[in-house]
Amino acid sequence: METYFYHPLTPIQWFLIIGLVLTFLIDLIYSIFYCRKLKVKNNSYIHSETIPVSIIICAKNQAQYLEKNLPGLLTQDYPEYEIIVVDNGSVDDTEDVLIRLKNIYPHLRSTQIPIDEKFKHNKKLAITIGVKAAKYDQIIHLNPNGFTNRKTWLRTTVAHAQGKLYNAYSNFEYRKGFFYNFFRYDIIKQTIKIAAFTNINKLYAGNSFNMSFLKSDFLANKGYAGNAHFEAGYDHILCMDLAKKSDYTFSTNPDSKITIDAKNYCKTWKTINKHYFKSRKYIPFKRKLLLDLEPIAHFLFVTLLILALIKTQLYFSLLAICIVKIFIKGYCFKISTRHLREENLFLSSYVYVLLRPLYKLLFYIQSYIYSKRS
Repeated sequence: METYFYHPLTPIQWFLIIGLVLTFLIDLIYSIFYCRKLKVKNNSYIHSETIPVSIIICAKNQAQYLEKNLPGLLTQDYPEYEIIVVDNGSVDDTEDVLIRLKNIYPHLRSTQIPIDEKFKHNKKLAITIGVKAAKYDQIIHLNPNGFTNRKTWLRTTVAHAQGKLYNAYSNFEYRKGFFYNFFRYDIIKQTIKIAAFTNINKLYAGNSFNMSFLKSDFLANKGYAGNAHFEAGYDHILCMDLAKKSDYTFSTNPDSKITIDAKNYCKTWKTINKHYFKSRKYIPFKRKLLLDLEPIAHFLFVTLLILALIKTQLYFSLLAICIVKIFIKGYCFKISTRHLREENLFLSSYVYVLLRPLYKLLFYIQSYIYSKRS
């Protein structure tokens, strides 16, 4: 059999071309799937009823975040809610900040876990104490370095979350900087993937910056009883457990977004990724295969493309495949970022897409070493 260049292809060359086309199609199918499923549930009926809500924030030596971010949460246009700050053994000005804010805002409550050198604990204990202290069944979990400037954020969140396990979009605030915006790009890609899989009832991760669940479901699950010793997983593993007990959703509505403070952004981004990769072993095997098929196909596509350039002379055809792939993936990403109101990352995404597999591999290796040591 001959090509239109009248150069016969060897079996190895046919293998490369067929493999290239298959991985190309798999990669594009995932891109279209993410784009279509990103906002599928945001058009569903929104409850107008308001229910009482308890917001839990666990803080350890984060007084500066509490002072800056709590006022925006404590002045929400919502009739009945409380914010419980769990002081997780802080040695900074956290206690003074909370006392001062409680004198101003009636919605604020706090509790404290004292420092005990003989008793080591992680964030899961603080969350559990906050949940048990909550007056209301609908719980919202946030982090101290997350904030909102919208007075209607809580109303929008409850409308989507009411009675469900709920996760929503969060990302760093807008700022200039190559690596800073790479971190923002990475979180957008993670959000798109989590939202799409959640919306086809295959939840595999949560978002501790913007998460809601029912107190009754948390207690029925006995909190973190099955993995209390595990350093990570207070969002991912908890969500996978609670998803077995209730309906769940992921909101990409920009009005329900929580913005992450830019201070210490590199450390925050590393923590987000380390916790996810450490929790991956709890994801069901079949679901993990679906998650990994896309990056594997992308890796194979690049590998086969390089080999095809070396072993064949179909340069025009290979260039055409690459152009089509870049255009479709770029178009899908542009639609997604427009929905999330993050359009400013579109052009730079063509550079960031080359960096992302490298750091993913690094985090994967680190998590593998960690699991072996554990």
